[in-house]
Amino acid sequence: MIFLHTILGLFLGKFFGHYAALIAGSLLPDIDHVYIYFKNRLLTKKNFSFRRLVHVWRNDEKYGIVSKTPLFHSVMGLAIFSLFVTLLNRQEGVFFAIAYGLHLLMDWMDKDAKYFLFPLKLEFRGFLPVWSRAEQILTVIALIALAVVFYFY
Repeated sequence: MIFLHTILGLFLGKFFGHYAALIAGSLLPDIDHVYIYFKNRLLTKKNFSFRRLVHVWRNDEKYGIVSKTPLFHSVMGLAIFSLFVTLLNRQEGVFFAIAYGLHLLMDWMDKDAKYFLFPLKLEFRGFLPVWSRAEQILTVIALIALAVVFYFY
């Protein structure tokens, strides 16, 4: 849902301002994907293939890769990172936290395992495969809505 997270940050930014905080909050939880892909050598020059990366991304359980780490995709991560941003700028921290929370809610739909209540080992799973047809359609609809909002407002 990386595209939907970006669209969410832009959409909220259009109405509330604070683009940097909203986009950062909507994207920061997915920074763990980059770490996992580097750790599993999927982003090295020798092994890199965009097609392979997308295949592993969609089928991470088949490869034994968990791309959503418990810290970044949890309420604890939301609290830690939002507190840090709030210490820098209180108002930006609130918008960052809102976007981060909405990111977690959007990820709830994905079928891969998430531990929103980390450090508790309570697993959450959604119903949509990663980059499924439904997600692709939703992304196109969200892009159209974003274009309309930016054009008319």
